[in-house]
Amino acid sequence: MINRLRISLILTPLALLLVVGIYIYSLWAAEIKNRADLPFEAVDRMMRDLLTFNQKRGAFPKDLKQMEGVIWDQKQARNLSSDNRTLNHRNYYYLYTAVNAKYVTIWAIPTGKLRDQAPSWFYVLTPEQCRRWKGPAIEFDQLKNVYGTPTTDQLGILGLTEQGRIRFKSTN
Repeated sequence: MINRLRISLILTPLALLLVVGIYIYSLWAAEIKNRADLPFEAVDRMMRDLLTFNQKRGAFPKDLKQMEGVIWDQKQARNLSSDNRTLNHRNYYYLYTAVNAKYVTIWAIPTGKLRDQAPSWFYVLTPEQCRRWKGPAIEFDQLKNVYGTPTTDQLGILGLTEQGRIRFKSTN
């Protein structure tokens, strides 16, 4: 009887410790999955790369494929569309439009399960400045209203409001 009691006193805390460990691990694994599903906007890196391309070549690229080999490493696989204007990266959909050699636009639209927790962005980029609009995640049925060069009214309809401008060069 005493031997059984000793074994129970040893096995009960070990079983309890195992249950607590499994519970903590499940919470940690759920948090890692949640972070992977959360959209991460990286348009600032894209703007940096586009401005670097502009400095090297004197113009913005016609499509994102031209960035490979000049700015981006060709060995890294990117999820570009067939027309090389769109890119999916970390639960964000980027739409790039080269209006002319000195003026491009970029849409950053969140995707995935947690898309409602991230904002949509629209950027107008020139070598001198960047204008930005921010708004709620654009619904899938509204994607037909997303154009490469929308008007201010069209941005307002989608719920985007203009944020502060970013100036890259001082105007004297």
